[in-house]
Amino acid sequence: MIKYYLLIAGEAYYPERGAGDWIDAYETMEEAEAQVSKITNHLYVIDGKKYDWYNIVDLRPWITDIL
Repeated sequence: MIKYYLLIAGEAYYPERGAGDWIDAYETMEEAEAQVSKITNHLYVIDGKKYDWYNIVDLRPWITDIL
């Protein structure tokens, strides 16, 4: 079970330094997207916490040289 999709989210316009905005990794894009509930155009809920933005990163291009 390899999780290639990283869900990140934040409460400020710019991401935090390091891994502070990382929520979790998921096996599929759909699984990651299912974690996000949209409240308004710029307000999302993930695991009961509100965020201003989110992004799902496909890690495969970053790790293909490793695999």
